[in-house]
Formats: sequence, C-alpha cells, structure tokens
Amino acid sequence: MNKIAFMFDQINEPYASGFFENPERSRFFRYARAQRRFWERCTMPEYDGDSLYPCGKKYADAYAVTPNYSYTFGCEWKILEQKDEELAKVMHAEAKLVSLETPHTVGGNGYTHSIPNYKRIIKEGFNSYVKRIEKVKDDDFREGLLEIIEGIHIYRNKAIDLLEQANAPQKLLDTLRKIPFEPAETIYEAVVAWNFIYYIDGCDDPGRLDADLIEYYNGEEITPLLRKFFLNVDANDGWSGALGPDYNALTTQCLRAANGLRRPSIELRVIENMPEEIWDTAADALATGCGQPALYNEEGYQSALAERFPDIPKEDLLRFNGGGCTETMLAGISNVGSLDAGINAALIFAEFMYNQLEYSEDFEGFYQNLIDHIHQETETVLHHVNEYRKKRAQFRPQPVRTLLIDDCIDCVLDFNAGGARYNWSIINVAGMINIIDSLLAIRTLVFEQKEYAQKEFLDLLVRQEPAFLLKLRSCPCFGVDDECADSLAADFMRRVFDGFRKMKPYLGEAFLPSSIQFITYEDAGKMVGATPDGRGGGEPLCDSIGAVHGKDIKGVTALLNSVAKLPQREALGTPVLNLRLQKKQLKQYLRPLILGYFKQGGMQVQISCISREDMLDALEHPENHENLIVRIGGYSEYFNRLSEELKRMVIKRTEHGV
Repeated sequence: MNKIAFMFDQINEPYASGFFENPERSRFFRYARAQRRFWERCTMPEYDGDSLYPCGKKYADAYAVTPNYSYTFGCEWKILEQKDEELAKVMHAEAKLVSLETPHTVGGNGYTHSIPNYKRIIKEGFNSYVKRIEKVKDDDFREGLLEIIEGIHIYRNKAIDLLEQANAPQKLLDTLRKIPFEPAETIYEAVVAWNFIYYIDGCDDPGRLDADLIEYYNGEEITPLLRKFFLNVDANDGWSGALGPDYNALTTQCLRAANGLRRPSIELRVIENMPEEIWDTAADALATGCGQPALYNEEGYQSALAERFPDIPKEDLLRFNGGGCTETMLAGISNVGSLDAGINAALIFAEFMYNQLEYSEDFEGFYQNLIDHIHQETETVLHHVNEYRKKRAQFRPQPVRTLLIDDCIDCVLDFNAGGARYNWSIINVAGMINIIDSLLAIRTLVFEQKEYAQKEFLDLLVRQEPAFLLKLRSCPCFGVDDECADSLAADFMRRVFDGFRKMKPYLGEAFLPSSIQFITYEDAGKMVGATPDGRGGGEPLCDSIGAVHGKDIKGVTALLNSVAKLPQREALGTPVLNLRLQKKQLKQYLRPLILGYFKQGGMQVQISCISREDMLDALEHPENHENLIVRIGGYSEYFNRLSEELKRMVIKRTEHGV
C-alpha cells in the first residue's frame, strides 16, 4: 500500500486511503477506488427491525473524509487536522476545487443534486450494467466503474451479514440477495431496491416513485412501506420526489405516506383534470401541517421546457422532477447545477441606489442603469460558475453518478465531464420583490410626487425616520393586484432574466434563473442596507416571489393575481411561491384556487397550514412543538431548527382564508 494511503488507513479514513492507493492513475479511477474502500470499511447503519435496509443515518461513523453527491467527497477539515495535521495538508493539496463564493452567493455554491435512473436499474439490475461496462475500452474509466460495482457488492453483502445477525425477516434477506443486481419482480422487491439505490447514491433525491413503480403494483397496500422509505429520506435530510401527472393508486399512497413528515419534498404535478381523489388526498396531507405536497403547473413546465429546449424529446421532458429543493431536472438523464450559484439582486440594487440615485435625472434613466448593472454582475457570476464547472470536470469526477445516470456509460464520459444526456445550470436570484417595492417607492416619492430630493430620500432611509417609513408603506406595492405595480414587477423580472440568456454554461445547454430562497434569505439580507420597500438594514429579504411580508393585505386572490403576472416561465429553475392558508375548508377551495392561479401563468405553489397561535406558542415552549413543520424555500423544515429571526419572519406571513 502507498505510504500516504497507509497513513490514512491508520487514522481510520478509508475514503482518503483509497484515493491515495494509486496516485499514478486517473482521478476517475482513484475516486472510484476511494468509494469502494469506503464501502468496505464503513460501519453499517443500525438495523431498526423494519421492512427496509439500509435505514436511518447513512454513515454510522464520524469520518472526516466522506463521499459527497455534490462535490464527490466532503471533508471536515478540523476533524482531519485533529487526527493528523500533515495528512490534512496532503488532502487539501489534492482537493483541487475551492468553494464557489461570490459577493452574491445565495443558496448556491456549486451544488449538484441529481436523481438516479431508479427505473432502469430496478428493471435491468446492475448485472446488466456490468455487461455494458465490459464493452467499454479497457482503461481507467472501465476499471473505475467496475470498482464501483464491486463496492456495491461488498456493501450489499455487509448489509446481508448484519441482517442475518439481527434475525431480520427472511423476505428482506431474500430480496437483498437478489436486488439490485437482478431485476425486481414484485412491488416489495422494487421498493427495497429503490431504497438501496438511494443509499448508494448518497441519500439525495428519491425521484418519481408513482410513475416508476407502478409496473410492479398488483393492488397491494404499501403505504407503510413507502412511509418507512420516507422516514429514511427524512433521517438523511434528503430532498425531492415528484408525483403525477399519470396518477395511479401509488400517487395517493405516496401522499398518505408523507402525512406529517418534513421530508421528502413531494412535488405534485397538477393538470386541469387531476382526479378529485388526488386533490382531497393532497389537501389531507397539507392539513397535517407538513407543507407536503407542493403543487406544480404541469402544462406550464412542459410548455416552457419545450420552448427553452426544443431538441429534447417529449418523452424525456415528461421525466421532469425538481431535484434538491426544487431545481428543474429530468430524472435519471440529467446533470443540473443546482444550485450552481446565487445572485443577491437586493445587494446589487442597494449598492447601486446609494451610489447612483442622487445623480439620476429621471426614473427611467435610474431604472435602465440599474438593469444594466444587474446584467454586468450576472455576467460576472456566470463567468465564475463556468470556471468552477471546468475545474470540477477536470478534478472531481463522479464515478457513482456516472454509473447511475444515463448516458454516461455509453458515451464513455464521466458525469461531471458531460456524460449525462442533458446538462444545464440553475442560478438562484434573491431579493427581487424587495427591489420591485423599492423601485415603486422611489418612482412615487422622488420622481412623480417629488416629495423628497434624492439625497434627502437616502438620508431618511438610512436614519429609518418613522414618519418616512410610514410614507414608504403608503406607496404602491406588489401583491395586491395593483395593475401599475404589477406591470413594473413583470418588466423588471423579465429584464433581469434576459441577462441569463447571454451566456451558456460550460458543458451545458443553458443557465436557468430561479427564485428558491429557503433559509438563505436571512443571511442574504444581513449584507444589504436599508431598502425603500420598508426593510431595515440587515433584515431578511423576501422569502419567495410573493409579496413582502405583511403587504399582501387584499387577500389571497389579489396576491395570486399579482404573482401570476410575473414572467415565471423565464425562471424555469423554479419560481417558488410561499402561501400560508387556513386549514378550514381547504378541500373546498384548494382546487379552484390553484387551477385559477396556474391558468393565469403561475408555476409553483407551496403551502403551510400552521396557525399563528401554534407558532407563537412554539416560540415560548419549543419542547411542546418538536414536530411542528413549516414550508421554507423548496422544502419543509422543523420550526424549532430555524433561527429566531426566521421564526418571526415565518410568523409574519399573512394567513389567508378564502
């Protein structure tokens, strides 16, 4: 064994040890060997006596260096330094990839969520994959994939050994002896295989369960089995799975299995004639307070994707599934930077306003110069993303995902080097609604009514004069079905999104903007000075494409009318809308409310049904509300895990009735 590999082995870091075994070979092979060694040495998760295995947390040991689905590997540098400072330096020198940090990073840092081709693997089995791999030229790519296959064999056999010692049910043992190397034949075998692949991939996205499992279904009630899988997803902070639009018996079972759970993030693809049973089951799930499912405009996404990517066949577009929070992907066949980076538009605006407003002769000039400046900053961020993607392709191959995602094997290309069938990049844009309301206030008070000179306006804003803040609150705002305000909002967003069409990502078809703020809208706001929408310096930004908190005072219909006027199809990465609705009569008003919004052009809605009273009580008595869940960006989170500031921001959301 190589000396460095031996030293890593001595401090119980099997992944790092495997990586350094053959320093003369390609990085693809070295990372594949690292993954195999990790599976050989890692302690298996404890078996809980239930129907699926693996279960619970994916790693039982506290390793410093571990596999990572976004970055190939992750490292807790402080832990590694405590183990051996010199080896930490060696590992750091070989990392070859630094975090993608820009002044505007908002929830995006070179992440690469993905969705394995569960359906193909379960249907064909990995033994058929071996035959495909063996047709590839005998080089490090081929040998690396065979290392991964052997590692999966080892991991599966370790699982069987543990289950035998635990006297696990014979049905589970027999199934794991078969899958995922041989095709599944029953619904139970298919779900066990799905769960196993989920752990092999690193516990990221669970994918399209109802669509891809239905061929194994023969009328069984598998809601408890699905719920067990969902509990595994939740235990690992896993992400998203889509349901529909070809609804079936498993659609309702998946929805029921999600009742009251934080994860996975369930995405219900809605069509106009979606059956009443699906609407009712979705309403029941939402009423449990879990924020599941989020609702997606199927026709809107499909038509927007077809327009943006005219060369993608319809059958591939139908594999739509938001991955990670809710970033637009095609399950099993895409590599999507999600989120690759973020743009803190509010920060750009605030810095521009404080420097340029005083010298602007009219609103039109100020507005156009702002757009130009945002485009310049966007171009800079996208340039950084492309440089990062080049380095990732060179230094961070992904052997596991090269195995799990089509068409990497057949193209003989690593997942990060363009091997997937489709590649694009999603960039998060934060603070747009804050900018829109700020522009409305500037236009009204400075240029139309001329109540304040530019310098005076800025001085009062910095000082947060109470009388001035009241004036700001009296200005037109977005989210109340005001035609003038909504017109500016739509124009602003369209111009911002136009800036993303000027460049293409490295090894990709397009940059897709999104608005997915999750918990990052708090930290993003800390860098931004006071803005004329009424927020003070350092306060959180708006949490979605809905109204600034507390301004949507004319009801949910007025809010949806405003939001539907935004060019949401241009934000194809996903434009998230947070709504807080009362549980009362939810079944009666959910369908007409959502279909009406989607018909106008809305793309996505996620709903919280938690009362203000419950959240206020949770502030005072968190121990009584350990399972209280709220919807944040593209996912749900336990209320108690949020910062105090975010808790209060969620409470400020308007609770709409109909």
